Amino acid sequence: MTTTPPSASAGPVLIRSCRAADLELLERHLPSPGRTRRHAARFDRQERGLSTFLTAWADDVPVGTAQILWQGCSAPEVRARFPDCPELNGLGIWPPELRSRGIGTALIRAAEQRVHDAGHALIGLGVDDDNHRAAALYLRIGYRETGCRYLDRYAFLDADGVRQEVADPARFLVRELGEATPGPA
Repeated sequence: MTTTPPSASAGPVLIRSCRAADLELLERHLPSPGRTRRHAARFDRQERGLSTFLTAWADDVPVGTAQILWQGCSAPEVRARFPDCPELNGLGIWPPELRSRGIGTALIRAAEQRVHDAGHALIGLGVDDDNHRAAALYLRIGYRETGCRYLDRYAFLDADGVRQEVADPARFLVRELGEATPGPA
């Protein structure tokens, strides 16, 4: 899928599923924090059929990533309210000067299309309380508040190889995708 983000100077952006050959370039251009191999872990989940790891490319350089978690958000509060809702997770654009040029929206729209094509009528995503910029984008493009709050828990290995645990207060937003027809995930 090729899309041209508004006002992007890097030319058209290609959105596609990650391939094994992409992992080295992803680490070089969108480095994982500390010693965490985030891209390899996301690719592994995709290979096991648990997710779809989307990558955005401009001029053969990776500029963004996102993943669809087919089993939904892992937070119990979210699972209880939205048990069959795939989650868009890990949206990121790099370098920062490429933000606000439509790449994130292109990744979101590609994820929404895949979720719809897989037969789901709803997609959700979490946004940290202090990420006002992302929340404004999600609301502007059609996501709605659900009142579902939770702690977004994750861990990473810092530069010294020490495991760091994080728990960010977040809220879960959803978007209706319209009439969905069953299909492969």
